[in-house]
Amino acid sequence: MILSIKYIVLTCLLLFIAIVGVVLGPTNGSAKELFEAVFLIGEKDTTHTIIWDLRAPRVFLSMLAGACLGLAGIFLQLSTRSPLGDPNLFGIGGGAAIFLAAVTAGVFTVDGFGVFLGCVVSSVLVSVMLAALVSNRDLTPIKLAIMGIAVGALTVSIGTSVISHGRVFPTQLIGLIAGSFTSSTWLLNLYLLCTLLVVAVPSVFISGKLYPVMLGDTLSKSLGVNPVAIRFISMGIVGVLSGASVMAGGLIGFVGLIAPHVARKMFGNAPVHLIMGSLLVGAIATMYSDQISRLLFAPTELPVGMTTTIIGAPLMMYLAMRMK
Repeated sequence: MILSIKYIVLTCLLLFIAIVGVVLGPTNGSAKELFEAVFLIGEKDTTHTIIWDLRAPRVFLSMLAGACLGLAGIFLQLSTRSPLGDPNLFGIGGGAAIFLAAVTAGVFTVDGFGVFLGCVVSSVLVSVMLAALVSNRDLTPIKLAIMGIAVGALTVSIGTSVISHGRVFPTQLIGLIAGSFTSSTWLLNLYLLCTLLVVAVPSVFISGKLYPVMLGDTLSKSLGVNPVAIRFISMGIVGVLSGASVMAGGLIGFVGLIAPHVARKMFGNAPVHLIMGSLLVGAIATMYSDQISRLLFAPTELPVGMTTTIIGAPLMMYLAMRMK
């Protein structure tokens, strides 16, 4: 009963932020115009275009990208047993950033679905590499965090170099490195929604096997669970989700770190509730951060990654200090 109430509260908060994001902006119309535009009443005018072609795609895309990051964060933390795990801080999203930088800089030309597929494959390659390192070496959470952050810094440097070589406008570079949903479209929403639906099947399949993996490889083997296989499947899911989120909004850090810890405080350590809670918290955190970035100094916008970093960086320092 209490868990149901928590889910209802999170869902209501999600809907409230979505409504605020659609209704509020630097070019607000009258209440009547907003009502008619939201419910598609009357002829299509400027307010209709602002609501359904600009604000609504952005709100839903930030929600879906946040859900991807929250889900990726919990799978990363559970499969590697690292409470400091974040897909973009660990460089998994950096694989997609390098590919996206190459496309933006004109190194090669692909269509919309090709960009999406390239981002996903690039992130999966990095995630599989990290999974192999964790499986072959008994890495402590601190060692894994240091290695992951180093990989993340390397991928960001490569991506920045590629996009600088192409002489791309600084705003495009900021959008890729610091996160931005200014280029949101309904097609991108469709890509991310399909991504979440596709990973739902393997997520349900391995959710019950993640708890033994959290206890360590030796104990999980004694319980009949193959930790290496579960880890590679989990990290593959992380790669797919991270690549999709980077294509949608660039590198948005700390959401994958924040969401699992908030979900753990709310729902406990049961993997199923952790997965669902992280998905909801990630969606709320990213959508809220995007609206703060959009509205705080409107019409000037801040990078959404800056807002998430202000929240997430102190949390990471706090967790690091508590670790033995």
